[in-house]
Amino acid sequence: MRSVYLHADEDDACPVCSSSLVVTGPDVEIETSRATPGPLIPSDEDLRITAVNRYDILDTPPDGAFDRITRLAARIFNVPISTISIVDHDRIWFKSKYGITAEEIDREPGLCASAVLHYDPWIVEDATVDPRALENELVRGELGLRFYAGVPLKTADGYNLGTLTIIDTEPRTLTDDELDILKQLGELVVDEMELRLAALRVFREAAEKAEPLDA
Repeated sequence: MRSVYLHADEDDACPVCSSSLVVTGPDVEIETSRATPGPLIPSDEDLRITAVNRYDILDTPPDGAFDRITRLAARIFNVPISTISIVDHDRIWFKSKYGITAEEIDREPGLCASAVLHYDPWIVEDATVDPRALENELVRGELGLRFYAGVPLKTADGYNLGTLTIIDTEPRTLTDDELDILKQLGELVVDEMELRLAALRVFREAAEKAEPLDA
């Protein structure tokens, strides 16, 4: 079983379960016999939540721009599920979802909550034998999640808001080219969020300027 972390060093530990990592060439494996539960909260969580709120995106209606990205991701990678998730205080909320109906899930245990702990793609090649994923409700439930790949949605000032993910019910791996495509799709998500934020700011500024005229 491989639990892949990109760009890890020999002294690193799993950011989720605090297990030792075993470097095996370019990839890294969890030494599962030494796995112990660990927190799923980034050290800069308060600032990260402030960044999430800055985009004013939680609980907003479906948006065709984001839905096109999840549909495209599902088609490119031939997977049944793709999501754009935003990690809130105590939940993982789906801004866009392809292949599932849930609007949100609890933050812990949550794969997307784990993914925001670091800045590289977070990949679970076979969730049934990966200690990071065994308690996830999508793994234990009817969906039967087996494969998960998530790229963090990182803002220009360095905060991870959530993830763009692809999910399969069969174990699999990604090539370097496929991983690069997933990263670029994640960047498109952030671009759309920035455009939405810019439009929202223009609208608010226009509304503030109009207030004296309406008084």
